[in-house]
Amino acid sequence: MSFLSPLFLVGALAAAVPIALHLFHRRTEPVVAFAALRYLRRTPVENSRWRRIRELILLALRVAAMVLLACAFARPYLAHANAALDKAAMLVLIDTSASLSGPGQLDRVRAVALDAINSAPPTQPVAVVTFAQSADVIAPLSDDRAGAVAAVRELTIGAGATRYRSSLARAAEQLGARPGRIVVVTDLQQSGWDAADEGVLPERVTVDVRAVPSPSGNLALAALGVDAGDAVATVQSYFGRDVVTHVSFAIDGHTIGTVPVTVLARSSVDVRFPLGGRQSGGLSASVVDRDGYAADNARYAVLDTRAAPSVLALSASGRDEEVFYLSRALSIGPDAAFRFRTIGSPAFSDLKADDLAAIDVLAILGSRGLDQRGRELIANYVQHGGGLLVTAGPQVDPAILGNVLSGVVHSTMAPRTATSLRFAPDDSRHPVFRPFGGVGTLSNVNFTRSVRLTAGNDAGIIATYSDGSPALVEEQVGDGRVLVFGSDLNHEWNDFPVQPAFVPFVHEALRYLASARLRDHDYFVGDVREGTRPGIVTVGRTNERVAVNVDPHEFNPAALSADAFRAAVVRLHQGAVHNASRAAAEQEDGQRLWQIALGLLVLGLIAEGALGRRLG
Repeated sequence: MSFLSPLFLVGALAAAVPIALHLFHRRTEPVVAFAALRYLRRTPVENSRWRRIRELILLALRVAAMVLLACAFARPYLAHANAALDKAAMLVLIDTSASLSGPGQLDRVRAVALDAINSAPPTQPVAVVTFAQSADVIAPLSDDRAGAVAAVRELTIGAGATRYRSSLARAAEQLGARPGRIVVVTDLQQSGWDAADEGVLPERVTVDVRAVPSPSGNLALAALGVDAGDAVATVQSYFGRDVVTHVSFAIDGHTIGTVPVTVLARSSVDVRFPLGGRQSGGLSASVVDRDGYAADNARYAVLDTRAAPSVLALSASGRDEEVFYLSRALSIGPDAAFRFRTIGSPAFSDLKADDLAAIDVLAILGSRGLDQRGRELIANYVQHGGGLLVTAGPQVDPAILGNVLSGVVHSTMAPRTATSLRFAPDDSRHPVFRPFGGVGTLSNVNFTRSVRLTAGNDAGIIATYSDGSPALVEEQVGDGRVLVFGSDLNHEWNDFPVQPAFVPFVHEALRYLASARLRDHDYFVGDVREGTRPGIVTVGRTNERVAVNVDPHEFNPAALSADAFRAAVVRLHQGAVHNASRAAAEQEDGQRLWQIALGLLVLGLIAEGALGRRLG
């Protein structure tokens, strides 16, 4: 038994009042001597023993009433059984991101990790987890150190981005309910934490940071593209001195030229090389950097041209004013950045599956009048690789997800009371939020109405409102991808369409959804299943070629202090406390034991009144 507001239990001390009254006002019958009892009339005399029993019952009812009243205000609930294991454990969390690919860093990482394993008490189980943008268990918790040591000795450094939040959360999952210590072996790269990062870490888990030094500087291929028939590579320097190097260009692995270059301290320079009319193939550029990270010394791009993503907006009647702001947003930017058209629900139901084959993204801004055939058409479209954007609004039925993708999408939309809210990314490095560099101008958007989103088990919450409820939910459906937005995009429930952030948000969200059909050609490591290393890879059923590169967040070797890292961990502990409080409130609200306490209180008072009259 636990209590949501345990301070109210102090009120149970009021139970001392009836006890005190009982003790200090006990009635004692005087003894009267009669000389001639035979002259008294026979009358029934109440047994004093039974009277004392009834008085004690009356006292117990009064005490119980005071205790039940205090308990009702304290909001009791039955906590789920989750007894922590007594045996503490240690988990070694090893950073294998691109920022650990500098000269000699792998050897230092192994040495620090092995030292941490050897320092653990002999009876303490040890696990090893590696992390970059996601975490992987390479040695599960075990009393046998041989597996952990062997896993560390076989470590390799990848090319993913550093994300501390997900790694610490995964480490906490491995420890389960037991207390323990997490030893983080990392270079403390600043970009591992950003303004939008949130997470939780149980207070029973302590964190020990063991830092691996970063290089003094780094050269990175920050961008690669084509301009006026030339390949253009951008070299970014994080050295405090000028660096003389050279950049080599290649197509499909065959070198086409090398250009010498001098990069000034902490600056960037564009390096150009003519392509000689080549318009297809996998373009790559590489820079020589013997002191910095090896993972970002090359960058890749696909020369093959592609058509602009095709977007079909579904509204109630198909009128332009129902999709006005979305239409205007997609008309901004380079020519033919998007191919956009709108259709009403009745006309949509007349389409065939082949008619949607050329559509990259279907955006639902209105669902009134969508019949069963139209719903089946949408479900089939998404499962076969289409991108779907579902928005809320006055023209969208909150039951649209259950009606259209029942059993496939497990997230739900439900009406809720209107309230003023703000908007913030949950992961600012998600592709939808990359242009904003954190919260940015998104925090200026004011939402007057929204729906209550509930994320399914396999769904990801990528943005939240200021009250902590989900605002943007992502879910993978078959070969397709679904984004569910908790408000509208037509300036009815919010002022988003008139904010500067609206256009880049819409562009990035639709490009991200279109990438489910692999219309995009540029990804970061980890964005696609095949892209665990930088390079040109083939993906999907069509074996389309795409470029996979290192996330630019990994370029800068600037490091946090150990104290700053620990301060971020403290915030994770505070987040765990907040989440635990919210979970307790949800349990209490579902159980409503306070109502039972009040019911028992009323019954007790009725019984007390009846018994008190008999004793009166």
